[in-house]
Amino acid sequence: MGLGSVRIRVVTNRDEISSLRADEKAVHLAFRPSAKDLFSLVKACPGIELLQLPASSYDGLSKFIRMYLASSGIHLVKGDVSGHWHDLNNYFVIPAYVLEKIKELKVQGKTEEEIIGEVMNLRKISPDMILHLLHSSFLTPSSEQPRMNKV
Repeated sequence: MGLGSVRIRVVTNRDEISSLRADEKAVHLAFRPSAKDLFSLVKACPGIELLQLPASSYDGLSKFIRMYLASSGIHLVKGDVSGHWHDLNNYFVIPAYVLEKIKELKVQGKTEEEIIGEVMNLRKISPDMILHLLHSSFLTPSSEQPRMNKV
């Protein structure tokens, strides 16, 4: 069984949070969220595992919010959804070939920096996201492991 794609739900404004599906596992907030927005997100998506924020929003998060997200089991990453058109699709997709490449480089014994460099040349994905994928369950296909919105 090969690796599947990872779908990240892109949310462009706070009004969309209430309409998210409860089973969303990965979300990118394309706006600067308030603490209230983040609490609403966790309530709307109780199983969320990954939250990606643009650098400006990520850097502005308080220590309290970072601890709240971590204690809720949510991995926070900094990055953008380069080339994504929200009007066409609500999801940013990291294709299976990217996960296969990360797995291949890991098996070859490449360093994290080498893996980040090669994957960023392959597809515009943030270094934080690449590291998250490198150390997550995405690289081990198994029906028993939880997956983030696989397609």
